[in-house]
Amino acid sequence: MRKISHHRSDIQSLRAFAVILVIAGHLFPSIIKGGFIGVDLFFVISGFVITLQMSKLYAVNPSTFLREFYSRRIKRILPSALLVTIASIVATSYFLGPVASNEAKLDGVWTTLFLGNFHFHTMALDYFATGTQPSPLQHYWSLSIEEQFYLLWPALFLLLAIKVKTQRVKQIFLLSVIVISLSSALYLAELKNEPIFFITTTRIWELAFGALLAISAISVRVPKILISLSLGVLLLSSILIAPTMQWPGFTGIPLVIAAGIILVNNPRLGQAGILNTRFFSYVGDLSYLLYLWHWPIFVIVKANSITFGATEKLSILLLTAVLSVLTHHYFENPIRFSSKSKPQSTIALGISAVAVLSGVLFFTYQG
Repeated sequence: MRKISHHRSDIQSLRAFAVILVIAGHLFPSIIKGGFIGVDLFFVISGFVITLQMSKLYAVNPSTFLREFYSRRIKRILPSALLVTIASIVATSYFLGPVASNEAKLDGVWTTLFLGNFHFHTMALDYFATGTQPSPLQHYWSLSIEEQFYLLWPALFLLLAIKVKTQRVKQIFLLSVIVISLSSALYLAELKNEPIFFITTTRIWELAFGALLAISAISVRVPKILISLSLGVLLLSSILIAPTMQWPGFTGIPLVIAAGIILVNNPRLGQAGILNTRFFSYVGDLSYLLYLWHWPIFVIVKANSITFGATEKLSILLLTAVLSVLTHHYFENPIRFSSKSKPQSTIALGISAVAVLSGVLFFTYQG
C-alpha cells in the first residue's frame, strides 16, 4: 500500500489554534471562558480529515480499505493515549495519593475502552466545576467520542460505497445525522435543560459536518478576509461563551460553520495567512499530544499548589511542551510511520493492548 499524504499546513494550524484555546481556557478561565470550543473544532477537523483519508484509501483498494484504515488509526491514536494514561495514573499515585489514584484507575478502565464520555456523563460530572478534584483522565471524554466515530463511520462508509454508486446518498445520510444529532442537542439543552456535554449523540453532528464537507469535495478559494473573519469568530467566541451555558447549543452552530469555511479553502488557490506559518503548523503536529499531556499535568500541579499563579502556569506550559515534543519525535512518530507490521498484526496488537491495560486497571481497582 502506497503512502497517502493528507498534510495541509492550514489544517494543522487550525488544530494548533484549537489546542491553544483548550489549554488557555484551563489556565486562564477568567479570560478565555469558552476555551472548550477548541474540542468542537477538533471534532469538525477530524470528521473532515478522516473522511478524506477513507475516500483515498477506498479508491486505492476497496478490499483492504477497512484494515488499512483501522491499522492507521491504531498507530496514530492508541500508543500515545495508553502512554499518557499509564503515566497519569502513576503520577496521580505519587503526587495525589492512593485514593485519587484508585479513582483514576476506574476512570482509566473506561477511557482505555474509549467509553470515557459515557462514564463521566453517568457520574454527572461537571467539567467546569470548581472546588472539586477533577480526574486526570477527564479530558479523554472527547477522545472517546472520536474513537466511537472512527469505529462506526468507516463501516457505514464501506456499506454505502458498495450499495450506492452516487455521492448524493452519502450526503443525504450525513445530513440526516447532522439534523438528528443537532436537533437532539438543541432539544435537550434548550427545552429540557439536561446535561449534554459528554453525550455522543449530541456531539456527532460536528464530526458529521466535517465528513459532509469532505464527501461533497468542496474545494474553493476562500478570500483571506473571510478566513480572518472565521478565526475572529472562533477567538471572540472563546472569550464570550461561558461555561454556564448549555453546550453544544445554538451558539455552537456559527463555530462549526466558521471551521468549515477554513477547511474547504484550497491552499493551492489561495493562501490562508497566519494558518500557513511553520510555527503553527508544527504546534498542530503536536496538538494531539499537547491535549493529552496538559490536563493531567494541570490537575496535579494545581492540586499541589498553595497559590496557582504565573509560576505554576508557566511550569505547566513548559512541562507540557517538553513531554509533547519528546513523545512526538521519540515515541509517536517511530510507531506511526513504522512499516514493519502488517495491518492485521497492528489491529490485533492494538486490541490486545487495550484489553490488557483495561484488565489490569480493573482488577487493581479497589471498589
